[in-house]
Amino acid sequence: MENWKEIKTQQDIDDLLDLYDGFHDGCLAKAAFQSGAHVDDQLRMGFGDAEDYTLLVTFERQWRPKTLELKFIGLRRCHLVGYEFNYFALLFEAYLTFVEGLLPGEPKRLIVWSDAPFEPSLPLERFEEPGESYIIANGLQWKITE
Repeated sequence: MENWKEIKTQQDIDDLLDLYDGFHDGCLAKAAFQSGAHVDDQLRMGFGDAEDYTLLVTFERQWRPKTLELKFIGLRRCHLVGYEFNYFALLFEAYLTFVEGLLPGEPKRLIVWSDAPFEPSLPLERFEEPGESYIIANGLQWKITE
């Protein structure tokens, strides 16, 4: 699969979770953030639009298909937990859902990926172990990269 598929509906989410078995026996292998901000040759700062804020996340797992890339477009929040003493990075499952009105601005409907049940009523930043990773964005695309 070379083409990016866009998540637009709950059925799109369900299909992705079915294809990738809910991320079971997987791990977040790498992530790359891009803001769209830059400095040109005249040393003027340029700022990206909302859709320029992207986070490309690569997941791998012990089953086929093995490698999945998620491209979060219009990245709003990202909290990735790194090394934790006495815990390991295995995903038993992940959650992918639409949430309405979570953050100010447009669009009102955002998409959330989380490695734990996502509860919008809780503070977004909690310092507990094991920590929870989550990503909130305006949109999401995905592809299998075997």
